[in-house]
Amino acid sequence: MPEVIRRDPLAPLVAIVSAVVYTLHGFHGALTRDLGLYSYAGQQVADGVPPYLGLLNRAGPLAHVLPAIGALLGRALGADQVVTMRVVFMVFATAAVVVTYLLGRDLLDSRAAGLVAASGLLSFHGFIQYASDGPREKTPMVLFVVLALWAVTRRRWLTAGICTSLATLCLQTAFFSTFAAVVVAAILVPVAHGDRVRGRLVALLRVALGGLVPVAVLAAWFALAGSLRESWDAFYVINRRYTVPDPILDLDQVWLGLQEAYGATAWLLLGGAAALVVVTLAAVVPRARRAFPALEVLPAMTAGLLAGLWWITKEYDSWADLFPLLPFAALGMGAAAAVVVRRLAPRPRWLLAAAAAVTCLALALDYSLTTRDDTLDLQREATEAVLAELPDGATITSVEGPQPLVLTDRTNPTRYQMFRSGLQDYMDDTWPGGLDGFKRDLVADGPDLVSTGETVSLTWRRALTPDYVFVGRAPQWEWYARADLGEETIARLREAADYDPADPFAVLEDSP
Repeated sequence: MPEVIRRDPLAPLVAIVSAVVYTLHGFHGALTRDLGLYSYAGQQVADGVPPYLGLLNRAGPLAHVLPAIGALLGRALGADQVVTMRVVFMVFATAAVVVTYLLGRDLLDSRAAGLVAASGLLSFHGFIQYASDGPREKTPMVLFVVLALWAVTRRRWLTAGICTSLATLCLQTAFFSTFAAVVVAAILVPVAHGDRVRGRLVALLRVALGGLVPVAVLAAWFALAGSLRESWDAFYVINRRYTVPDPILDLDQVWLGLQEAYGATAWLLLGGAAALVVVTLAAVVPRARRAFPALEVLPAMTAGLLAGLWWITKEYDSWADLFPLLPFAALGMGAAAAVVVRRLAPRPRWLLAAAAAVTCLALALDYSLTTRDDTLDLQREATEAVLAELPDGATITSVEGPQPLVLTDRTNPTRYQMFRSGLQDYMDDTWPGGLDGFKRDLVADGPDLVSTGETVSLTWRRALTPDYVFVGRAPQWEWYARADLGEETIARLREAADYDPADPFAVLEDSP
């Protein structure tokens, strides 16, 4: 890719503008529960613990491995590990925008169309949020999806298979849209010479071989580490056997969620997806195919879009589930631009493309500057204030509250921190004594503090009492302290954690 960028001055410009947008959004946004989990997973891999042994979750193993790059860099440089992980993921996001430009340019045979496609991806508000407030596995997933699609335009079938596999190993839901696009492209793209059937079979075999390469490498690692069974359970069994599908039932609620996360760019997302389908329909007209060669491949991209939409209707949790479709929507924006500008002279063509790009850039900058926050700093201060009241070796157990573990680079006593989306049922089947046994063991282990996420159930909180008492809140989690630390220590912890006797959890603890 560096050689391709050197030959095209727009590519480095796209990279610079994207990096500026993401940097302006800042790297100190709130460390939410999910972001904390992936940060913790990265720290565990950086410590030499294979994926899933340090933390059990349902995403792909690269969701653990890629944050470890930032954790290792942070440790080597003596820098903040969370911020370093976020900078690394910002690089992934920037690369995704640049490759979207290259995809649009090569597929649509138009640098102007490529610029519009890249600007579209850059503008999507939800993508900006995770680009600098990560680490979240969906950001590198988008990069690998775009790389797979770009490889298709260059007929690099082995590379397309590798990138499809890497996207899936970040998050399994990327498989449906990416695999559909790559396979349909391998069938549709004309063979330059020789037997067409044989050429298409060779392309499909190369896709399959490429897909197996990352899987084989990771399987070998897990087998050598003795974690092959745990990895299979986490990657496939829990998702297949324990996770209950959550299909879309209320379109109005989905639309409200999209508007909240993507703002005005939700319309760009929908418009880009619709444009991809509409432009692809022209492929049925032979004259249009001859005039617009991209129509030979666009049906594959639409197949990927439709496959992704089909999956979303079966399993949808939130706005972030649309990430596998963002490249297709951006490409649709580029395809619409290519149709509009292809008959224009160079100057008006570039004026129109520049106007679209500037509009998208304005939307991106507005979001970056208006949603920037420094909650991470408050979370760090809250953690330091509480731990200052305990000895240096104080232990913390997380119940869906991984943030203080990440901020202090501590290790949870078990790999279980999440207790929803099938993980609780899986643990109930595999932990000695089931879920109730796990709760009893947690209390018996006697960690000094328990950090609970804001959505942890009352049943869980009651399981901690009377051995643990509520001492206060931090941004996005609550603190419970071991009751036998003593009244004086508990009082100091409550002062440090801004304990409020009227807090609902304090009132709950006092109730019979």
